[in-house]
Amino acid sequence: MPVTLHMAINRVFHAQKNVTRPGMAKIGLSPGQPKILNHLSRQNHCMQKDIASALDIEPATVSQILNNMVQAGLIRRSNPAERRRAESVSITEKGCEYLEKWQQLCKEIEDVSLQGFTQGEQEQFLDYLYRMYWNLTGKEIE
Repeated sequence: MPVTLHMAINRVFHAQKNVTRPGMAKIGLSPGQPKILNHLSRQNHCMQKDIASALDIEPATVSQILNNMVQAGLIRRSNPAERRRAESVSITEKGCEYLEKWQQLCKEIEDVSLQGFTQGEQEQFLDYLYRMYWNLTGKEIE
């Protein structure tokens, strides 16, 4: 029986996660934190609900991750009075340093993952993934 698309995507996801997690732990990051740091590096001073929506994470899960990130010094929450609205979340210098290490790790894993792919194949593969995500969510990948 041939492998289905679902099974192939699932297996690749788990293989990538198994390669990524040890490096993430070495940097000092926990699951969920890298994508929040990445989001805040592009859109700093976000509301918690906006982070949850943009990253397809449940608000309660985002809250827990953010609490841990504040304790680790990776992000800070503004005083609501500073914004005259609700509290916002921003990345700290330490968070930026950790994000840079994370991005380097991802680049190394991506280089290994795409060995043997031409530049055109890499671009086409990414385009397919973008389109699949759009089909499933109606949103673009950030």
